Amino acid sequence: MQNVVPFEYQGQSVRFNTDGWINATDIAKRHGKRLDLWLRNIETQQYMTALARHLNTANPRDLIRTQRGRGGGTWLHPKLSVVFARWIDVDFGVWADMLIDDIVHGRATLRQQLDDACRTLDDQKQRGSMAGSELARHRWVKPPLEQRVAYLRDQMQLKLDVA
Repeated sequence: MQNVVPFEYQGQSVRFNTDGWINATDIAKRHGKRLDLWLRNIETQQYMTALARHLNTANPRDLIRTQRGRGGGTWLHPKLSVVFARWIDVDFGVWADMLIDDIVHGRATLRQQLDDACRTLDDQKQRGSMAGSELARHRWVKPPLEQRVAYLRDQMQLKLDVA
């Protein structure tokens, strides 16, 4: 899938392409749902048939693209993506609907992408800093704990030897 653009929703990356197609595989996995079951659902099939007809597409399967390998997955047409997103979660559906509309109409700005990337970087820096602080603490706490364990083992051994 060309020109993949990640957007952040509740701290998780959601991949779209610049035409508004969404990677449904990632989202379904993250929410513990099975994309294949949704695609086989009779209501989904009916919606795809009607959507294909309204878009003058002969085959409803043209609304779905599958890519194998790294960065692959099942990608859904923007109109189908909205229905899928609502099935996943109502709030996610509203967010995706608005974002897809912005992408399709060219309103998803580089500024939004920069803001999302900066927020993600700041979050990662904070996690890294916390990990570094904990590692430094570990270096100070570990030696006395090891000494205490060794002392208590010796005491236990002495007690066993006496008995």
